Amino acid sequence: MHSLLNKVKASIIIPTLNGGNLLLKVCEALIRQEFQDSWEVIIIDSQSSDNSIKQTIEHFNHSNIPLKLITINKKDFQHGRSRNQAIKESRGDIILLLTQDSVPVRDDWLSTMVKTFEDKSIAGIFGRHIAHENHPKLIQRDLDLHFERMNELPVRKINDWNEYENNVSLRQTLHFFSNNNSGLRRSVWKEIPFPNVDFGEDQTWAKKVIEAGYSLAYEKDSVVYHSHNFTIKEWNVRCKTELKFFKSYFNYDLKLSLKNAVKKIITQSFRDFN
Repeated sequence: MHSLLNKVKASIIIPTLNGGNLLLKVCEALIRQEFQDSWEVIIIDSQSSDNSIKQTIEHFNHSNIPLKLITINKKDFQHGRSRNQAIKESRGDIILLLTQDSVPVRDDWLSTMVKTFEDKSIAGIFGRHIAHENHPKLIQRDLDLHFERMNELPVRKINDWNEYENNVSLRQTLHFFSNNNSGLRRSVWKEIPFPNVDFGEDQTWAKKVIEAGYSLAYEKDSVVYHSHNFTIKEWNVRCKTELKFFKSYFNYDLKLSLKNAVKKIITQSFRDFN
């Protein structure tokens, strides 16, 4: 483990499993970052069997950016616990999180994320997603609408506990968070680490953080390419997982919302193909 006496400004955490070419694109985008302070990359890999980790190491060996590789057994990976493990072995005051398919769009992604934390009241930040260039325009439209809503409240905290407890829509907005493109302050993470959950560690963490009195932020200028072009079967599995997650951890019953979403997707898909 790195000695925390030898701190850096920022640590970027990336969980991986057979990341393929997208992981290499992530690495190339990170190496291009224009950031004047010290930083590092921590990869926590679940026994990848492709060649992506070897190629990733080669990429960073030709840069001046420190890379630490942590290898864990595939069966031991868990979204919350594994990220906590990687953060413990990092040195940064600011922790940034990406996934192996989240490619920073601009060379100032890192500096823009870190700059947000100059506001000492901010405990965590998440950025915007745009669709991978080979994905259908319907996916981009959905992402645009989602993040336009997020931009209506760039800083989110609980100002009125009565409204928070009685307004489901407000709660959903306040605790939205995405570790596909996020950052958090190490001091807050020490107090509130990611929960040991198999799914949704980001939003469950965000809920704990805002309920502890901290503020979260949305930064529209910190952008990554990140989207999923699911098949109908994959989309159905994902929906069932999310329904179970939101019911278990937030007591939301979103079945009606998902039915409406299906109708919307079918309607928009028909329009896109005509």
